[in-house]
Amino acid sequence: MIQAHISVSTQPNEVGPIAVLEFWVQALISQHLWYREQPILFLMDHLCKTAFQLMQEDCVQKLLYQQHKNALGYHCDRSLLSSLVSWIVAGNITPSFVEGLATPTQVWFAWTVLNMESIFEEDSQLRRVVEGELVINPSFTPDQALKKAQAQLKLPIVPSLQRLLIYRWAHQALVTPSDHPLLPLVWQKFFLLYLHRPGPQYGLPVDGCMGRRFFQSPAHTNLLKEMKRRLTEVADFHHAASKALRVPAEGSEGPPASQAGTPGFLTSPELHMELVRLFNVYILWLEDENFQKGDTYIPSLPKHYDTHRLAKVMQNQQDLWVEYLNMERIHYEFQETIGRWTQAKLESHSAPCSLSVQLDFTDPFLAKERVLSNLRKHEAPQPPLVLHPLRPPVPVISSAVLLSRENTTQLVCTDLNLLQQQARTAALRESQQVALDGELLDTMPKQYVNREEQATLHLECRGSSGKKCQGAAVVTVQFEGMHKNEAVSQQLHVLRKEVKQLQAEATTPPPLNIVEAAVHAENLITALVNAYKLQPTPGVQKVGISLFFTVVDYVSDETQRHPPTRQFFTSCIEILGQVFISGTKSECRKVLETVLKNRRLCSLLSPFFTPNAAPAEFIQLYEKVVKFLREDNSDMIFMLLTKAPGVHPFGTHGLGS
Repeated sequence: MIQAHISVSTQPNEVGPIAVLEFWVQALISQHLWYREQPILFLMDHLCKTAFQLMQEDCVQKLLYQQHKNALGYHCDRSLLSSLVSWIVAGNITPSFVEGLATPTQVWFAWTVLNMESIFEEDSQLRRVVEGELVINPSFTPDQALKKAQAQLKLPIVPSLQRLLIYRWAHQALVTPSDHPLLPLVWQKFFLLYLHRPGPQYGLPVDGCMGRRFFQSPAHTNLLKEMKRRLTEVADFHHAASKALRVPAEGSEGPPASQAGTPGFLTSPELHMELVRLFNVYILWLEDENFQKGDTYIPSLPKHYDTHRLAKVMQNQQDLWVEYLNMERIHYEFQETIGRWTQAKLESHSAPCSLSVQLDFTDPFLAKERVLSNLRKHEAPQPPLVLHPLRPPVPVISSAVLLSRENTTQLVCTDLNLLQQQARTAALRESQQVALDGELLDTMPKQYVNREEQATLHLECRGSSGKKCQGAAVVTVQFEGMHKNEAVSQQLHVLRKEVKQLQAEATTPPPLNIVEAAVHAENLITALVNAYKLQPTPGVQKVGISLFFTVVDYVSDETQRHPPTRQFFTSCIEILGQVFISGTKSECRKVLETVLKNRRLCSLLSPFFTPNAAPAEFIQLYEKVVKFLREDNSDMIFMLLTKAPGVHPFGTHGLGS
């Protein structure tokens, strides 16, 4: 179906294959952990194959590239990045859409993903810096060069050593089936990295290739041996295929004649012979260590080294050798898939009901019967899904509530009661923690005591100069020994258990109703402030003033001791005070009286005490503040007096007067 959709899009006046490819790729990769689902990987493999055939791989790589960057911590929140960093530090391999080292089944998908990761490796300059460190520091291992590159580039996440593209292409070349069209290009991608000469780009003379530097460890040395053996197997496979009409593909069973396919679309013997020559050339390139030393003059090499292509590889020319691709086979398989889908569609509609045969399709009065007859060819439609109404997690604030002081106060009091209770619970836990800590400190010195003891020691005497001893010396020693008080030790065990339980309770997330209450109260205040800014009416202002003092009434010692609750109440009071209290003439006296009754509210409410807004009461307010002055509240009085511009806080003779 997807292949047919893409085929139709290539016709004139259609949307084009790029839009269709992007549509299907986005639909597939939007699924959670899609790269672990075999059905999705099967479809992605065919999409990548079609994109390659239509030379539209860029549109697929673009979508995978963005998701790959997000998976590595780019353009995402710090929590995800920190979890990925800890995941990698724990010894895991950097995440990739091709899980494991390679995939033998979805080769087209692996080809697209590895090319995309190669773009990422180049864009991040990781490959350039790693190669540079290996060139500049001959004693460095690839792992050391990778760590140095990470420190130099300051990348949020650097791929682990196994994810470097030179190893990815090597492993993919090992598992790709011998008859797969992409196998020559996969090996080409490997040799572009293995025979790369990085010297000139670092200002150094042209030296040898540095691919062997990545294969110094015993495991990687064995990998090179496996690659040589695999190249020999592939060359033998194509040699046998060039001599026969058809040879069994890898993993197939039965004689050659039992395999599917039409002789017109078999790989030609000429192409098989070209592939034999190519893979024999690959064997020479892999074996010849002179390339790694840099003392090889390429034009002087024998013809069977294919010096023309060797020079292109060493010059890092990325043009693919598509002449080794069996494009006829790829096109045939694409058309064959479309044909199977078209045939399946026709078969589903090829059994018309007996009524449709008897209908006269030229009679306009039988139109209804013709429509019903056509509908009977399809399955009966399923009933619509049952919709279950969802309750919003936080109740919606209606605009009518904002005009009633009673309703607004009732709503906010319900929320503030929950928040105040949460603060009291936190304060109680804090007091319990302090009490337990004090009891622990008092009990721990009693766990061990010193008791006076006496011990008798027999010291052996061996004699000297042929004289024998009369016997061992008996020595009595008195000392104070340490003894453990088991009752106190058990008491300490119980205390520590209580401390752990209390700490576990304190670190649990707050209940959901606490979060809902905080969000609901915040939404109510935000809606009220927005309504007042949109249309500043006296009714909304009275509601805001009432709401301000309601929140102030809930401030207590417990709410001030609990940081989250203190922050919430402070923010609410600041917003309501700035909008409804500051500069309001009628509220100056009430703010002052509230502060004088409760001194702990001074720092919260003093910013909204604006006596200049009430000039008729200015003198009375000032007098009230001065009369309240005592030695134990001078800081509060000073804070209030500074809100009256033009008035010296201490008069003309200072505080002593």
